[in-house]
Order: sequence, then C-alpha cells, then structure tokens
Amino acid sequence: MSRSLWAVILLAMSVGVMAEEQTRTVTVNGDGFAEVAPDRATLTMSINAREPTLAAAQKEAAAVTSDVLKMTDRIGIDRDQVDTTGASVRPDYRWNRETEEQELRGYIADRQITVEIEDLEKLGALIEGAVNAGVNQVTPPQLDSSRRKQAYREALSAAAEDARLNATQLAESLGATLGPVLSINSGVVAPRPPVPLQARAMAVESDAAETYNPADLTFSATVTVVFELAD
Repeated sequence: MSRSLWAVILLAMSVGVMAEEQTRTVTVNGDGFAEVAPDRATLTMSINAREPTLAAAQKEAAAVTSDVLKMTDRIGIDRDQVDTTGASVRPDYRWNRETEEQELRGYIADRQITVEIEDLEKLGALIEGAVNAGVNQVTPPQLDSSRRKQAYREALSAAAEDARLNATQLAESLGATLGPVLSINSGVVAPRPPVPLQARAMAVESDAAETYNPADLTFSATVTVVFELAD
C-alpha cells in the first residue's frame, strides 16, 4: 500500500475521532409522579388462642376462624378470596423463679387469615367484623390498583417531560440549542400502599365501618437522559 493511501486513511480516522471528541452533550434527570385511587386491598389477620391444653387451643382458634368465615360470607366476600390455611401451634412456657426452670403453662394455637377484596366499600366492615369475631391482630390493609401499570407509564411520561424541560433550561442558559436524544435510562420507585388512618384505631362504634377512607396511591418514576447540544 502506498504512503499516500496510508496518509488518506489516517487523516480520515483522525477527522472521525475529532468529530466524536467535539460532540457536546448534556445529561439531566427527570422526575414524574402519578396518583391513582386504590380499588383492591389485601388484609391479613392473626388469631392467637392460648389455652391449658393443645386441643383446647386448637378448638378456640378454629371457632374464631369459623366466625370470620361466616362474617365474610355475610358481607359478600367469596370464599376463594379468603385463605385460612396458615396454622401453627407452640408450647407456652414461663420462667419459674423459685425453681429456676421453664415450666409449661399451656399451648398457643395460631391461625393466619388473608382476605383479598376488590370492593373497598367492604374494607371497613371487614376490619370491624374481624375484630368482633375475636381476631387478635389485624395488620394495616395493603392497598393496590388495577391501574398500576398505567399509572407507572403516566409517571414515566411526566419524568421524561421533566427531563426535557431541565435540559432545555440548561441549554438556553448556556447559549446552546438542545439536540436529539442520545440515550435514556429509566427507573421506578414502587408505591408504598398508604394505610387508612382509621384502621389503626380499631373503633368499635356501630358506624365505625364508614370511617375507613383509603388514600390515593402515588407512583414515582425517574429518568436520566443524554441530549446532544447543537450549535
């Protein structure tokens, strides 16, 4: 290969490298949010029956579980939305200071019940009914929405628009013009289901079921965008 041809190739390569080195970019972040009303909930409750004998503890836990099932039937929750399979038993010991030994004072039967509802109008009645049936503990409802994916996409669109506005402001402030998008990276923060404040109080008034007011779910998304800067 002649020296002149090598010179042409090297010159073309150096021009390409210089062109790449001269590309100006701006990298920005964008944040977006979207709110959606929950339309479904999962409620977990616990039954702890402590009795002198194992049979008595199991019988008590089973009786409360039966009352809960009757209650869910009464308020119109299908049995296939109620899971009562979580069960365990354990001995109940206490420390005897006089003998300095553990002594058995009975048994504890635990039952876990999980209820999924798609009508939040029943949430208050479910919580109140569970307490009245003898459930020892009701965890805060885990709220969700059938529009979860759509809400995330709305948050993502808002984040992209926020990134574009941030990049435009930076470019204009520095006397440049915003060019095409070179790369986009996205991330999402899953919503933490809010807990109805009244669910913590466990009020027992006759109209207490109407005081459970679930708040909206908030979805957030972030994007990192690299724009080219034009002259």
